[in-house]
Amino acid sequence: MLHLWYSSPAMESEWEIYKADSGVNAGRRVHVTLNRRGNFYLNVKALEALGGPETVVLMYDRRASVIGLARASFERRGACRLKKKDGDRSGGRVIYAANFCRKFGIKPEKTLSFVDAGVDKDGILLLDLQAVRGARGVK
Repeated sequence: MLHLWYSSPAMESEWEIYKADSGVNAGRRVHVTLNRRGNFYLNVKALEALGGPETVVLMYDRRASVIGLARASFERRGACRLKKKDGDRSGGRVIYAANFCRKFGIKPEKTLSFVDAGVDKDGILLLDLQAVRGARGVK
């Protein structure tokens, strides 16, 4: 977010510029949500960005408050299977991760959407807990 400072004799303000949504549909970009029960939902673009895995490992960087997902083999200890969401025909997948969230004290009060979710050069999907907003259309 861009910060601008404006000073006037009477007061000092710190302005933040509003960046409107680009209008890009969630189905056309990497889109990941996390709900109150500790379930991650990854859309098809997020799965493609990870290379289309059936299982992933979950990681957490406490210092940066960033969750990482990386593709993994079925045999890898701690690997989580990506499951179809009931009634979802879009091809997205769910990770049931309540124990992961509990272990690291991740307790969203509502369903969160990760604003800048993306895969880094090492193939890890990065989910920044400092860059979230309430998911649209979720009660």
